[in-house]
This record gives sequence, C-alpha cells and structure tokens, in this order.
Amino acid sequence: MKEFMALNNNLKLRMLTVFLAVMLSSAIGPNMTIYYAKYFGAGLTGVLLIIVSVMGFIAGLYGGHLADVHGRKPIMVLGTILTLVGFALAAVMNSPLGHYPIPTFFAFLIAQVGANLSSPAEEAMVIDVSTPQNRRYVYALIYWIINISVMIGAALGGWFFRDYLFELLIGMGVVTIINLIIIWFFMTESFAPEHTGSGSVWQAVRGYWQVMSDHRYDWYLIGIVLSGMVTNQLGFYLAVHLGADFHTVPLFGLEIYGQRMLSGITLINTAIIIPFMSLFTRLTSKWSLRRAYGIGMGLQTLGFALTCMLNTLWPIVICAVILTIGEMVVVPPSQTLRADLMDPAKIGTYSGAFSAVYPLASVLAGATVTLSTAIGQYGMAILFLLLGGCSIAAVMHVLNLPKAAWNQKDPD
Repeated sequence: MKEFMALNNNLKLRMLTVFLAVMLSSAIGPNMTIYYAKYFGAGLTGVLLIIVSVMGFIAGLYGGHLADVHGRKPIMVLGTILTLVGFALAAVMNSPLGHYPIPTFFAFLIAQVGANLSSPAEEAMVIDVSTPQNRRYVYALIYWIINISVMIGAALGGWFFRDYLFELLIGMGVVTIINLIIIWFFMTESFAPEHTGSGSVWQAVRGYWQVMSDHRYDWYLIGIVLSGMVTNQLGFYLAVHLGADFHTVPLFGLEIYGQRMLSGITLINTAIIIPFMSLFTRLTSKWSLRRAYGIGMGLQTLGFALTCMLNTLWPIVICAVILTIGEMVVVPPSQTLRADLMDPAKIGTYSGAFSAVYPLASVLAGATVTLSTAIGQYGMAILFLLLGGCSIAAVMHVLNLPKAAWNQKDPD
C-alpha cells in the first residue's frame, strides 16, 4: 500500500480507468461475435470482424502519432468521447423500440475506434509519469487489475448480454461517462510537445518510419510477435486440439470435455494471477530483464508445448500452472523493457507501433492451425518450442545491441 500511495496521481487514476475500460471490453466485445452471427450469418460476421480489427489497428497507429503531436490527455478525451458515442448509439439501436443490427455494427465500430485511438496515449502517459524504479511494480499492478476486470466483465456479459442488452449498454455508457470525468477533470497532462507538429497522415507515416529505424525496438517487436504466436494459442490450435483429443472425465459431478477444459485453463490462469501476482513481482523484482524474460518466456513456452501433447485432465492442469507462473514472471519486465526502449519524445508513436503486435501475432497464430494438419500435435509442440526460443533470442539480442542516447542508463 505504501508503494501504491507513493505513485503519481495520474497512475493511481489510471488504475481505475483501466479497470473500468477493460471491464467494458470484456463484457461487450466477445459477445458481439454471437450478435453478428445471429443477424448476419457466420460468413458476413467474419468480414465484419476483420473490418473492426483493421479500423481499430489504423486508429491505434494514428492515435499514437496524435499523442506525440497534441499531448496525451486530449487524445484520451477524444477516444473516450467516441467510445461513449458508440455505446449510446448502440443502446438506442437495441432499445425497447426495436433492434437494428446494421446501425449497431457501426455504433460498435465507433466505440472500438475510440478505444484504440486513445490506447497509445494511455500507454504513453503511464510511461511518462512512472520511473525505471517503480515501472515493474506499476505494470504488475495494472496486469493484476486487468485480470480482475476481465473476470467481472466476462461475468456481466455472460449474464446480461442476451436478455438485457439495452440495460447492459446503458450501464456501459454510465461507466464510460465516469471514465471521461476522471480523465477530463482529474488527470493532468504528462507530456508537452517541444514543437507543434502536424496531425496529418503523412506526418504519421514519417513518424512510424523513424520508429522502424530503431533496430533495438524492431527486434523487441519481433520477439513479442513470436511470443504472441505461442501465448495466443488458447484461441487457436489448443482449442482445436482439446476439442478433438481431450478425454472427457467427470469431476465433482460435472462432465469435463474439451471446451470446458479450455475454459478451465483460463480459470486456472486467473485464479492464480489474482492472489499471487504481487508475490511473484516481489520475488523477481531484483532479477535482470534478461533473466526474467528468459525464465518467464521459457516456462510459458514449455507449458503450451506440453499441452499440445497431452489429452488428460491433471497433466494439463499442471501445464496451466506452469504457463501461468511463466506469465507472471515475464509480463512486468517485458513491459518495462518496452518502456525503456522508447524515445521519450516519441512515446506515443512507439506505443502506436506496438499496437500492431498483437493483431499480427493473432493472424500468424491462426495460420498455425492450418499448419497443424500437416505436422500433427508433436510437430506443433516442437514449433512452439522454436517460436518461444526465437522470442527469447530476439529479446536477448535487443539487450546486446548498443543503446540509443535516450536510454544509455537503462538496466538490462
């Protein structure tokens, strides 16, 4: 508690806004696929989801540039207002007056664009007001809060989305208004641009070209993409593997089959992270970035690789524990390294570039499902080990490269 109270006020408020924003996305986002499939069919739903992803990706890139040109707070306010407009329109289009799926799609598209537009500015503000000394603690705390809010948001969505969508959207709108009030009236600007730049698309492209000329950051992004190809597999190959190969067993009067085992891994992950994240942060606080990333990513990779070869309950539970321990070890130092690599004058643009990592990793992770038909489960286990090893090698390479002038004092 003492360490929390010593944080910058913006960071304390950011913890609250993160909780509310992630709860929003967890309650609404996953259920929209079901909504679209109901009204548009599975084929068109895939196209709509691609449109949302692409528009969100573009908004994230542009939002990162704008955060460096105009400061963090204005972009956070703009993004939150767009999110509010999207939820308000969606509520009107799903009210007792009727359900209108096409306007609803555009409403959620607006909300998604708003959320992605403000995300790099929010990330940049965290870096602005944290220090190298407290950054691991800050990221560990944010990660812990995200896990709690995902659990609450998923429960709210699962309970209310189908039968009480209008009321849920009204509630989400109220939560967004609270977030907007916190940002507008209580947060202070953390970055004053040294010169007035242009918010044009061309200037944004130039900014990202400059970021891509930073080879340390390039190698870091490569490492995280490779990592994401492994850690995203719960939604891709492992879902297919468990659905087809898991041996159904009874447990406490409940039948555990493949889909439930997949959900069980997520539940085990959350159940461990919430009570033990702070403990692991303290235990590894003195570790170097090199050691923490190597051990943490190694454990995650091992857990996912072994799960590829298993089809019974308790061995998979053990693997879920292993990969969760690795996750708790690797996440704070990985995010700390990302902050250390950024040019302080271009943190928004760097954060925008990072926003491309997880969509790309998801696309590549999806491609491994097709590959699995050729190489089988043991081939997939070997592939995961190779991807995880290459991720560790890429990050180690980052730490061996000469440091730029703005991060000469960064610890490895």
